[in-house]
Amino acid sequence: MKLNLKAFLTGEELSAKELGDLLDFAHVLKRERDQGKLREPFKGKTLALLFEKPSLRTRFSFAIAIQELGGYFVESLSSTSKREEPEDMAKVLNGYVHAVMWRTHDHENLVRMVKALKIPLINGLSDTHHPCQVLADLMAVQQSFGKLKGVKLAYMGDGNNMLHSLLLLAPLAGMDVSYSCPVGYDPDAEIVARAKRKATELGAKIESFKTPEEAVSGAHAIYTDVWTSMGFEGQNEERERAFASYQLNEEIYSKASGDAVVMHCLPMMRGKEITDAMADHPRSILFRQSENRLHVQKALLVAMLGA
Repeated sequence: MKLNLKAFLTGEELSAKELGDLLDFAHVLKRERDQGKLREPFKGKTLALLFEKPSLRTRFSFAIAIQELGGYFVESLSSTSKREEPEDMAKVLNGYVHAVMWRTHDHENLVRMVKALKIPLINGLSDTHHPCQVLADLMAVQQSFGKLKGVKLAYMGDGNNMLHSLLLLAPLAGMDVSYSCPVGYDPDAEIVARAKRKATELGAKIESFKTPEEAVSGAHAIYTDVWTSMGFEGQNEERERAFASYQLNEEIYSKASGDAVVMHCLPMMRGKEITDAMADHPRSILFRQSENRLHVQKALLVAMLGA
């Protein structure tokens, strides 16, 4: 498949049809991998992996994805490289590689880099968006219910990059989203407004609630994330007090639909935002979500590089 995308920064670059096609292709690539069939369209092509934040899933999934597609990767960690302006980095990388993945603190770095980049750029995570994770999440929901349209996803926790990306991409796939965040930890108002406008156009719903119990009522999927994300460790005690009633546990789960799935982008803090019972629940799809990072990112690379 081919997408006319120079950058994948928030997920808003996709139309509803393109998102559906991308997910369909990811399912094909997973089936082929399970059967021992691999496509190698990227012989002689190299992907740059730039990391300002530590990573397990992003690092492994992108590295394995490009290698299984026949290409190579070169990794750069912020701890082993000097600080450069995003525009200058882009001009250097234009002469070396065929695509760039950047896991960065400040989303503005990606916005600046793409202006000087002549090759595709993928957001591996930023402070405000995590679109690759949501592609994997949507694929996991499809695997659980056989569809996305009409499925209700409830998010409980910090109004962070994960919630932003869920709000922007889940309704694009026809899902309804409800969410609840503690006072003072709400998602970015401008991103919520953009997401609601798009959801209305597509006939999907986004609703916010004061309590997690209200948000998860009747939900088919319950999603949570760590209470303290990277970069906010100094607020840990304050956040634990604020999020004390936001633990995904059996009581909360009982408010959802009887076949609801349990979701988390990982890494998780067992006993904090999620109990062991929920993390290991028969309807937990946490590790399916993490595996799907590989399949959706392979699909994204193929689509953006035009192989």
